[in-house]
Amino acid sequence: MHRNYQNPPVVEALCELSFEPGQPWDGTLPGLVYNEIKDRFPKKRQQAVFQFGIQIGAQDPSSVPLSPRSASQDTFSRLQFLSEDEKTLIQIAPDLLTVNKLKPYSSWNDLKPLISYAIENYSKAAKPKAIRRIGLRYINRIEIPLAEVSIQDYLLASPKIPDPLPQRINVWVQRSEIPFDDAGMLILQTGSIREQGQNGVVFLLDLDFVTVGEPFPIEAVEGKLEIAHKNVGDAFEACITDMTRKLFKEIV
Repeated sequence: MHRNYQNPPVVEALCELSFEPGQPWDGTLPGLVYNEIKDRFPKKRQQAVFQFGIQIGAQDPSSVPLSPRSASQDTFSRLQFLSEDEKTLIQIAPDLLTVNKLKPYSSWNDLKPLISYAIENYSKAAKPKAIRRIGLRYINRIEIPLAEVSIQDYLLASPKIPDPLPQRINVWVQRSEIPFDDAGMLILQTGSIREQGQNGVVFLLDLDFVTVGEPFPIEAVEGKLEIAHKNVGDAFEACITDMTRKLFKEIV
């Protein structure tokens, strides 16, 4: 069931696409993309990305301190094109395109056309043959204005401590990879966040749905995105409780 919230906990929504190249990567391609999108994304900067860890694709630039997603170690340059308020980004690296929307997040109806816009303009310049992988990720920050809570009252995807041990947890992190038959895999990460001067309890709910299998035509991306979004949305609702929904002020 799809629900809408007055105060959605999304701090970042992003879509990362890996392409099957149709031609050798050319360092001038990002500039060609920028010429097409500069009216909406006038700012640009370059970022060196360092990958390390257990990961399925390239690491995205998130400030959330959970473990990165690859088993390899690599460094490459990523060009970022930003909106005037720097809340929306299109990022380009060799055969890689990422669209980021930072808080405040409005809706899928706003994010999906932005992803399509980025794919269209990337494809004009890079002319990829197909899409290897899509990752649709929503990073949620759940803030609870209490000094101490029972995790299960707010987040169902949480650690279970054996009864002989003390049942209080200061900091925790948990990761699961859940296959969805041929549709893809859900990477579910949950945890707690400790920050200096923090009041209350903060939990993290990080949902990343990744397609699997053979490369597919660019024309099929819309259907793949809808499946990914539905699975992420269903997983979000399955992981939270009615007490959590009250924090977000559900719109009925």
